[in-house]
This record gives sequence, C-alpha cells and structure tokens, in this order.
Amino acid sequence: MVQELRREFEEIFFSNVSTTKGLETVAKNIGISKNSMRRFLGKLNDNTQLRPSTLNLIAGRLGYKDFHDFCNRHRTQRHTLDFNLLDIFYGTLKGKEAPVKEPHFQAANYYFAEKIIADPQNLKEFLKRYSDNQAALEFVLAWHPSYEKVGHLYYRDVLAAVAKLSQKAHLKVFALSFLYFGKFMSENLDPEESRKMITQIEKQVQKMRAEDTSFHAFPEARYMIAKCIYHKILNGNKDSKTLSAELQREISLAHLTELSLSDRIIYSAYVADILNMMGDYENADLCFGEDLSDKKLSAFEEQYRDFRTNAFLYRLNRAITLYHLGRKDESMTHFEKIPSDLNNIKSFSFDTSKYFELRYLLFAKDLSPEKEEISRRIDMLVKQMNFTYLNQH
Repeated sequence: MVQELRREFEEIFFSNVSTTKGLETVAKNIGISKNSMRRFLGKLNDNTQLRPSTLNLIAGRLGYKDFHDFCNRHRTQRHTLDFNLLDIFYGTLKGKEAPVKEPHFQAANYYFAEKIIADPQNLKEFLKRYSDNQAALEFVLAWHPSYEKVGHLYYRDVLAAVAKLSQKAHLKVFALSFLYFGKFMSENLDPEESRKMITQIEKQVQKMRAEDTSFHAFPEARYMIAKCIYHKILNGNKDSKTLSAELQREISLAHLTELSLSDRIIYSAYVADILNMMGDYENADLCFGEDLSDKKLSAFEEQYRDFRTNAFLYRLNRAITLYHLGRKDESMTHFEKIPSDLNNIKSFSFDTSKYFELRYLLFAKDLSPEKEEISRRIDMLVKQMNFTYLNQH
C-alpha cells in the first residue's frame, strides 16, 4: 500500500517534487525531513523503514485521516461517486447557459460538489474529466470554496490547475486568490513568492473587470483579501497606518457608491474577516463603513436564504472588530444576535461550516479564555484544516 500511496502522491505533486528545491519545500510543508521524502519517493535507498508517523503525515496531505484511512479506502472503492451520473448532469451544461436560479439545479450541484470535494480521489477524477468544462469547474469549485481543504496541498494543487484551465477571468481570480489564502494560512510565504502570486491575480482582475463592469462581490472580496495578506507579508507587524490611502479607500468601498445591500454584506464580511484574523481591527472597522441595522440584516437573511451564512459572518466579524477596538457593549449587541448553538453553525454549507465554527470559537476564547473545552476544539479544528498560521498568533 505504500507504493499505492506513492503513486497517488506523485500524480498530484509531481511538479512540486520534480526538483530538489520543490521536494524540500513540500517536505517542509508536510512536516517531514527531506531524506524521509526522498526515501518515500524511492530516491534514497538506505534500507531504512518509513515511520508510521511519516506515512500518516503524507496521507493527511492527500486528504485522508491517516495512512490507515488511505488503506481502507483503496481496499474498497477508489471513487465514492457515480461519475456516469455526473456526466449526464454536467455534460448537459457544457457550452450552455445553466439554470443557476432553479432550486433543483442548485440542490443537485450542492450534492455533487460535496461528494467531489470531500474525497481526494473524486476530486482528482473530476478535474481529469471536466478540465474543459468551464461550467462544471465553476459550479463545483468556485461556488463551493472549501475552507476545510484549502490548507492542504492536494486541494491547492487543484486550484492551481483550475487557474490554468479556466477561460473565465473571474474563475481565475477565485482560484488564484483562494490558493493564496490557503498558502498564507498553512505555509510561511516569502515576499518574492507573494509578489509573483499577487501580480498574477491582479492581471486576471483587470481582465475580469474589462469583461463585465458589474461589481462581483465574491471575486472582488477574494482579491482584496489577497491584497491585505500581501501587505501583511511585506510589512510584518507594523501598525495599520502603513496602509496606503488608496488601499484604505478600496477596503472601505468608498469608490463604489451604488452597491446592493447583498454585495456590501458579502464583501465586508469576508474582507473584515481576514483583517480581524491578522489583528488589523482599525481597517476592519473601516471595511464595514456605516453600521447596518439589525432590521436590514434580518431582511437580507430572509430574502437571500442561501446566503444566510454571509450574514452570520458579517455579524460575527462586526462583533470581533468592535470588541478589540474597546467598544464592548456594541460588540455584545451584535454577538447576541448570532445563534449560540454550535450545531446551528455546523449545519451551514459543507465548504464553510468548520471555518465559521473556528472563527466563532476563536472569539469565544477571547470572551472566556478559562474554558479549556473551547481551546481543545480550536486545536482540533486547526489541525484538521492545517491552519498553522493560527498556531503562531
């Protein structure tokens, strides 16, 4: 089974381990020595047995719980999804206008996306089969960005492939920006790599805006998240005043005066989230602009039920921002509007539920640092998602 693990690893990470530098980088990101990686790949034959812990770490980066989980899946069925059924569903979309507003279409796509993304084998097979089906790539991956998986190399490799395969600028913006976010959360990005990535993203943003002058909240938010991360990497722990006036203007959406309520909520929720995570509460506050009333937020949740998780993230990050700015009474007013039952959060979309739970618990830890069960759950989620950035801050 070690050979099977090696074969799958090489299929996914061949470009990363084809050079000495790439091999060393992957080994470091996984948490094993370069010799252990060379030994696993058959490039070092010194009669030393691979440790179970090494195999567990490698299997974990491929999306399995551990090496035992990998073995169990390979002894049963490689794919847990009927791809003939997918061929019928996504095959009918190729080159056509999809009925995106139909509930039945959304429900079917959600079901397939969850099954595809949850299993590394399914995801690999999906990318192979639908590499030239732009609609399928968008509806599965861009519609359902998996925060649970983005800290893992195999999922980010898929995002990199989508950025190359896609003909749509907004899909490239999503893939590159989310890939950048994942690398920031799980690796130590250096300024030069960051510069190259942000240059790629900005090039696609310009194309996206040229193709459609409308404001698209999700890709624009992901682009701004990437810019905030880039600023953080370049400036380290310097205070927020180092932000340029132009970047602050973009963060606050001051250059856009006629945005819909839904666009403002979505954009503010996600951009403020990364700013809060990096401890830049002043600019997170700037991002929100004028406070939205509870009546408006409730109306948004009622009108856009599929987007209710965005209202949750908006309320949570507004509470976090105000709390750290010393405005604790206002913070609690927002926080009390959030469902306190974590089972409610876990019922959110499969691609965001663990991340939203983690963000909720991190704030709960600020409020109640003495509760050890909160810290234990945070540690478990951080490990599952491989968000090593949170272990350093």
